[in-house]
Amino acid sequence: MRQRSGVFGEAVGEYESARAGYPPELVADVLAMAPAGPVLEVGAGTGKASVAFAARGVDLTCVEPDPRMARQLAGHCPGARIEVTSFEDYLPDRAYALVFSAQAWHWVDPERRSGLALAALAPGGVLALFWNRYILADPELRERLKEIDDRFGIASSLHHAPEDFPGDPLLAGEAGFRDAAHRLYRREERYPAARYLDLIRSVSAYRMLESGELEELLGLVAAEIGSGVDLVLVTQLDVARKEEA
Repeated sequence: MRQRSGVFGEAVGEYESARAGYPPELVADVLAMAPAGPVLEVGAGTGKASVAFAARGVDLTCVEPDPRMARQLAGHCPGARIEVTSFEDYLPDRAYALVFSAQAWHWVDPERRSGLALAALAPGGVLALFWNRYILADPELRERLKEIDDRFGIASSLHHAPEDFPGDPLLAGEAGFRDAAHRLYRREERYPAARYLDLIRSVSAYRMLESGELEELLGLVAAEIGSGVDLVLVTQLDVARKEEA
């Protein structure tokens, strides 16, 4: 049986071309919060966040379980150390000043992930979790595309309204951490139709459809969006610091 967490390697090209990067100010904020030292990324994918941190000259280790994604990542971040494994199976050989995960934390075992992060972090090190939310600027179009999703039984946040997204800090009160903070970064972007369809192809909920169903859904979406869509991209950041002994 295919698992949703393992389908991204089937769409490496779509993921790379359609997924948005992360705001430079977020990268600067995260690095300013963390002490100096090596950095660990959990679920690096094709390197959407990795390249931004690598460009700041950090000593970067990337954990990525899918070898297809890891090959793309290696081309984008030749200076990074890449471990082709899951975070659950990764054995850190050093204490990290910063552990971050972009768009991937929900794929890590929720019963173990906080403990794994604490074990990887040096005392006073920072855990940073962030992801992009794609919000269609036109509420009527958003509703029509949500109806298409419903027709195919798709449970995805791609066509949800802004009020459907959780706004509570993710790390507040997490055992072993202190100084939890929560920030939002907002920007707008025009997606041509082809790129928006690739964005849909890169989302696991859609990739779980049979190929014929997916193409039917994409045809219906294409008829609705015309030449493209206007998106509001909201990046949510949650950070916390490991307590010092």
